[in-house]
Amino acid sequence: MPTEYRKFDKRLLNVSEAIEKLLSEEENTSELEQIESWLNTQLGKIKLQRIKESNILKDQSYDRNLWQDGIMILNSAMEIIHYSGFKNYFSSSTFNYSRKFKFTEFIHDTDKETFEEAFSLALSHLKNETIEIDLKTGVGNLNRCELEIDIVSSNINSDRYILFFRFMESNDVQAFDYQSIVFENLPDMDVYLYDKDYRYILCGGREKEKFNLNNSDFIGQTMFDVYDKQTQRRVFPFYNKALNGEYTEGEVRYRDNVYYIVAAPVKNHQNKTIAGILISQNVTNDKLLEENLIKSKEQAQKADKAKSIFIANMSHEIRTPLNSILGFTEQLEKTELNQKQEKLIHLIKNASDHLLYLVTEIVFLFKLGMDKVYLENIPFLVNDIFIELEEIFTQQTEKKSLDFEVIKDKNLPPVLTGDPFRLKQILMNLLVNAIKYTDKGKITLTCEVQKETKGKAEILFKVSDTGIGISDKDLPYIFDVFEQGNKRTEKIRGGAGLGLGICNRLVNLLKGDIWVESKLNVGSTFFVSLPFKKASVDQLKEREQQFDLAEKLLKGKKILLADDDDHNLILAEMLLKNWRTDYTLVKNGIEAITKLSSEKFDLVLLDIHMPEKDGVQVVKSMHSDNTAINYKTPAVALTANALKSDIHKYLKAGFDDYVIKPFKENELYNKLCNILGFKSEGIKKTNQEEPPMEEKLTETGDTFNVQELKKAAGNDNSFYNMMLDNFIKNAGIVLEAFNSSLEIKNWQEIGEKAHKAIPSFKFFGLTNLASNFEKIEDLALRKKHFEELPELTNQTIFQIEKVIEKAETAKTE
Repeated sequence: MPTEYRKFDKRLLNVSEAIEKLLSEEENTSELEQIESWLNTQLGKIKLQRIKESNILKDQSYDRNLWQDGIMILNSAMEIIHYSGFKNYFSSSTFNYSRKFKFTEFIHDTDKETFEEAFSLALSHLKNETIEIDLKTGVGNLNRCELEIDIVSSNINSDRYILFFRFMESNDVQAFDYQSIVFENLPDMDVYLYDKDYRYILCGGREKEKFNLNNSDFIGQTMFDVYDKQTQRRVFPFYNKALNGEYTEGEVRYRDNVYYIVAAPVKNHQNKTIAGILISQNVTNDKLLEENLIKSKEQAQKADKAKSIFIANMSHEIRTPLNSILGFTEQLEKTELNQKQEKLIHLIKNASDHLLYLVTEIVFLFKLGMDKVYLENIPFLVNDIFIELEEIFTQQTEKKSLDFEVIKDKNLPPVLTGDPFRLKQILMNLLVNAIKYTDKGKITLTCEVQKETKGKAEILFKVSDTGIGISDKDLPYIFDVFEQGNKRTEKIRGGAGLGLGICNRLVNLLKGDIWVESKLNVGSTFFVSLPFKKASVDQLKEREQQFDLAEKLLKGKKILLADDDDHNLILAEMLLKNWRTDYTLVKNGIEAITKLSSEKFDLVLLDIHMPEKDGVQVVKSMHSDNTAINYKTPAVALTANALKSDIHKYLKAGFDDYVIKPFKENELYNKLCNILGFKSEGIKKTNQEEPPMEEKLTETGDTFNVQELKKAAGNDNSFYNMMLDNFIKNAGIVLEAFNSSLEIKNWQEIGEKAHKAIPSFKFFGLTNLASNFEKIEDLALRKKHFEELPELTNQTIFQIEKVIEKAETAKTE
């Protein structure tokens, strides 16, 4: 016997044993029926092949009759003794063995006589008869079928008659063939059906051919026969869990390939697991693609980080000499100059202002692209924005002898909810642009209600000019970044094209629309449509008043300040002394609680992170007893944490307000005066107003800046040097703590020291390094992502060493 047939004989023996096992168990009726159906199909294939080979029949119609959609065995009373097939034509509940059905119940009334005649004819002539009839296959459903009464194969002596059915509309055997073709040729995938002995019953797919295996190598074998020990250990859990009734999935590696495996139980009608099915798909290419995507993402993140550093450094390196140029220019303006010198000074000043504007806009545009621009959503008075714009641009238009008009819709809601700062920024950019390209005529700012509902309003803003206009071919590019008509209009439109690009990005962020209408030599109108929510006057946050230090409103006020940082205490003492307050300084939370229990204060300033008791614990202690002398004393949190979640936590704990370190003298002074409810006496301010928030945020880099310290010290060099010595001492403590804690991986200590260092480093303009401290604090104390800390801490240690060197050289004689 050939080797191939011996293998097949062995497999048949295995199948036979499996069937014997099923026969011994009464509950396996449905499984046996499935096996019987499958075996009948295989026998049909063999029979057809033998008929073709013997050339017994040339009539191709017989080929069709070999494939049947269903079989029934009847007795002479036309009762159904057995049936097989019909899975696509009758529901599972149509046949059952609780009672005997007559076949004639399923024949359409018009065909019953035809069937009875054909049956009698076949019986009398002992010859097969074929007819076409309609079968009832459901409520109101009829299926036309070809019925063959096979008297030749029937057992007349046992009162058993065979009927073969082939439905006219489809052919199950053909469908089975198609399924087999698909099953056998699954790309990059294998499918296995196995019994409780881990023996393969069915096998499909062509992935295994990569390893010189085919489906026939599995049928009748167990997984232990097919796979080596190492592979068995990897795949056995999937096989086993499926046989235990569990669904499982995961990845395994097999011969340098990665496979994603899914295994599931096969259950009978009693919900018992009788077999398992396992699907194995080659995902090697997917994993490679995933790895490449991860690498690309990491490279993109590194590129973004590099861009951030470059933009920050570029901003700082350009701003530093610009500050000197502008400062010297202002000093020169105060000297006696001839007409030519005045003109040159004016040109230098204009050029410097323009360069400073470009740096600011580029940095802001970069932040827009990185989605790092914060949008507020607060109630604001729309009219205030128009008043401010009118004041600013009336002066600018007068310089060019232009008229300026603001037109507001009478139906404009007085209070809207949105971002007033960004709205003002958009309108200012458009107005600056309009004035720039208009030499005569008029600039108009218009505001009108476009659509209004009960709670919302869509507002249309228009900025019109009578300037040079824009040609039709340039209009599609006008909002592109770094585009002002490009080379097409460079002779008449200058600039880097940042203003309109920024407007476009901001409007998109605010979920609005922006467009332009223009004619050359006639003028342009820019339209901005923005959605807002309406608000009431009651929802407006009370605005903080601005006070001048010369008003001395805090004179004689009893203030307690708690902070464990020597540098902060020295600075605080200087400020509180200048304000002529009656102040008390303490270095920890316990001392603060002791003082608060025995002395009445007008105001309490508490650092958040202090030894013994922190600021939150102190303020909770203040409010724990409503009979305490400082129960109603306002408390202000002094913190380096700028996260909204932290600020919310402090306010919820009982603080009345907060000041983020580092703070300017005027900022703290105004905060305290507002908390105490003072009213400004209207003294003209001697200090210049703070630059806008965006301006402050772009001041990044690692240049040691002592300007704020010089302002605070005045001409007191000893105080100036003392503050520097104190900073160097504290920086050394942080450096030592970082080095020692890094060796033993004490991330808690590193996080706490980083937090403490933030205010003093920011005070000296070291915002880039302070940002590293903030990241370290966040990773160590909040996110607990310790794996990123060693590299970041080592980098920061190196930077601290450089800063200490700079601080040493900054001292004065």
